[in-house]
Amino acid sequence: MAQVTRVVSRGTILGVALSGLVFIGFLIANTGYGVALRDVKYFNGWMLAGCMVVMLFLISRKRMVILPFGRVRFWLVTHYYIGFLTIGVFLVHSRFQVPDSPLEWLLWSLFILVAVSGIAGAVLSKLVPQRLAAQGERVIFERIPVFRAQLAADAEALALESIEGENRVSIAELYKTVLAAYFTRPRNLLAHLRLSNRPLARIESELNSIERYLDDAGKARLAKMRDLVRAKNNLDMQYANGGLLKLWLFLHIPPTFALIVVVVAHIVIAYAFSTGIP
Repeated sequence: MAQVTRVVSRGTILGVALSGLVFIGFLIANTGYGVALRDVKYFNGWMLAGCMVVMLFLISRKRMVILPFGRVRFWLVTHYYIGFLTIGVFLVHSRFQVPDSPLEWLLWSLFILVAVSGIAGAVLSKLVPQRLAAQGERVIFERIPVFRAQLAADAEALALESIEGENRVSIAELYKTVLAAYFTRPRNLLAHLRLSNRPLARIESELNSIERYLDDAGKARLAKMRDLVRAKNNLDMQYANGGLLKLWLFLHIPPTFALIVVVVAHIVIAYAFSTGIP
């Protein structure tokens, strides 16, 4: 419930309400266009194309950081709410009907994919940064494998060091059976997406179970190993949630450019076979 509250803020409600008012204005204008005995598909079609162009301006704004086109945050918010408006205009343009030709099916499918992935991205862009900020210092996603390799090397060195002590069985055996695989690659990604600490609790339980068999030096090494396990758990959490944003971009950006190509083809064909008054 707290996460929903953070996503659906007062600003979000106001933005959706404003998009709704603009959509009502569009419906009134669309109805008036039809009353004037003009083909409304051209009016709402160009309205739909215009909304898409405005949303695409966000991509251009990110690339032209020097030019004074407003803050990226402004265009990002604009992108979200025009996106909601675009969905409504699309439904009106398609007359709330399924397509009846291969090109229209392709256009309809791409639009649905872009719209659904866009809504998912809007939610993720709110939740994921909050989740990562709650973990403390954020790690750059591309640097995570480097830090993971360093933690794995430190854990292996600590396990080898324990062999030289009197408690060679406990820490070394636990590393061999449990911790070596844990440190080698990302683990428990689904649990981290659910914000579950159960996998970490299981490993810490394994660590705690051998503490009574260790001398003071062994307990000191065990404490270091526990810190490494927690650091690895934090990296896995950041990898899982940061990777979700990377996956979302893959599901949203390529279909967007494919949609642009199909929309252009749709416009050309619509005018090539048009008759009557547009």
